[in-house]
Amino acid sequence: MSLSARTAAAMFVALTWTSSSAVDACAPFAGREWEFEGHLVNRIFPGSPNYESVTSGDKPVTHWYLQLRWPACFAEYRYLTRFQLALKPEDVDRYRPLIGKEIRVKGTLEEGAAGLHTTALVVNVSSLVQLERH
Repeated sequence: MSLSARTAAAMFVALTWTSSSAVDACAPFAGREWEFEGHLVNRIFPGSPNYESVTSGDKPVTHWYLQLRWPACFAEYRYLTRFQLALKPEDVDRYRPLIGKEIRVKGTLEEGAAGLHTTALVVNVSSLVQLERH
């Protein structure tokens, strides 16, 4: 193998290792406030009594989400494209006009609880504002 071929091979290995190492390193999510941008969306799920079908009589349960512009990576959670939002009941009516709009959300992250949340990580919302695009 010539010197230039060995140099090229070594550079390829170094770039591959560097890029894969950077991908493997996701930030820890706990202990700080985060800021995200994306679209505010909501989804309806069947609730009690059977948690199977709203059309068959189960109570509709609405969850609110931030749909991210690109995937996020935190600790062992990779390729996250959506976070469920933990909102106070009084905030739901205030933020309802923003559904479908681009927003900025600030808050802390915590792991979603089975049966309560539908995403791996949940944002405990401290502020939510519509983005103004010019």
